[in-house]
Amino acid sequence: MTLAIWLSFPDTRLVPGSSLNQAEGSIRMSVDLRTRVDADQAPVDPADCFAERLPEALDENRNLIAPGASELGLSDFSIECEDAAWTLSWQSDRVSVRTGRGNGALARLTHQQFEDIVNDQTTPIALMSNNLLDMPQGALPDFLNWWLVLRSALDGRRIHASGDVTFSGDKRRSFDSDDSDEDMRAFLEEYGYLHIRGVFSEAEMAAVEADFPVAAPHFEKGDPRGWFATTEDGTEHLVRMEGFDRYSPTSVELIDEDRFQRIGGIPGLSHSQASRKPGSRIGALSKPIGVVKGISDVPWHKDCSLGRHSYECCNLTVGISVTGADADSGQLRVVPGSHRAMIWPAPCLQPNLDLEAIDLPTRTGDVTVHLSCTQHMSQPPEKRTRKVLYTGFGQEAEDLEAAEAQRRRLNEVRSKTHTSVSQEPGYRGD
Repeated sequence: MTLAIWLSFPDTRLVPGSSLNQAEGSIRMSVDLRTRVDADQAPVDPADCFAERLPEALDENRNLIAPGASELGLSDFSIECEDAAWTLSWQSDRVSVRTGRGNGALARLTHQQFEDIVNDQTTPIALMSNNLLDMPQGALPDFLNWWLVLRSALDGRRIHASGDVTFSGDKRRSFDSDDSDEDMRAFLEEYGYLHIRGVFSEAEMAAVEADFPVAAPHFEKGDPRGWFATTEDGTEHLVRMEGFDRYSPTSVELIDEDRFQRIGGIPGLSHSQASRKPGSRIGALSKPIGVVKGISDVPWHKDCSLGRHSYECCNLTVGISVTGADADSGQLRVVPGSHRAMIWPAPCLQPNLDLEAIDLPTRTGDVTVHLSCTQHMSQPPEKRTRKVLYTGFGQEAEDLEAAEAQRRRLNEVRSKTHTSVSQEPGYRGD
């Protein structure tokens, strides 16, 4: 049965196949967490929002806010927009809103930035990543803590509190291709990731690896499809090629085969590669040792950390190990269950988080799958370089034209993210 229920605001509703997120910590859950449709997005007036809309939402969702917010150590936070300011304060078990600027942290937002924050099109992480974060007082952690409060109020989602996320078994498990979709679906719903062994052979991966030098000359510095990073010896490396499928017919043939396309059906929803147009289906990553400038090994993040969680999550991100990976060669690390917790989406693990990070080593030809809401990171290689392909499966948008229009608008800025931030040398995510 298709269900569409209006929530507190006219631009927030359940979309077909989704479910309310109050039970976000529950073990079994649909991985369709969407509650918004782009075509329903309404303009936001900051004065009206702070005077009526936000206070009503804070009061209505107080039970979802208070347990987690009480663990955040909140102090007064002010938002300045269009020559006006408002201050949020945490008092006992609730949030108060008053006009004027306080003495604590301050974020200055343009009208568009504020509207995008309210409508879940952008996040403090997106502002930071694009050098647009304007905070003359306080720092990013202050904004992230209050962003959790805002999202809880506006979306009816529970802020994660210690003990919210529990598990029914071992958080570490690998699957083989002959395991059932039902078993993998149950694990994916509960833990937020999959490791599937031996999907491809070493010979097939060698053929893909041979296409790396073929594709490389087509990417130049300044091209948003090409990411570059500098190592300790001053050498600049091409570390990411978006649109690798333009130059690797072998890769295209492999991901079009049933053994790979099967992955999109594991959640039992509408996941497909329809939104990945030819020439933008695959990203190829090559991870050198000793990066000191640029982004090659992305620190802790959720794939929705730049925004649009309530429009798109959970998509599937799929990694194909062209070469094996372990603690010495750039393995993936994940936080099982983090897709069931509304926490900081990046750029590090939230302080005092009660969820454990685990290593996800792979062999050549293995495949990893993680939900777009699962926190993960790429560990910098120390002894051996690593090559990996990334692609994925997205959920079908209810209004594709409106969704693509918003993505194009946001990508005009986000496509430059890899040129404006740099990973911390030696960072291992510990």
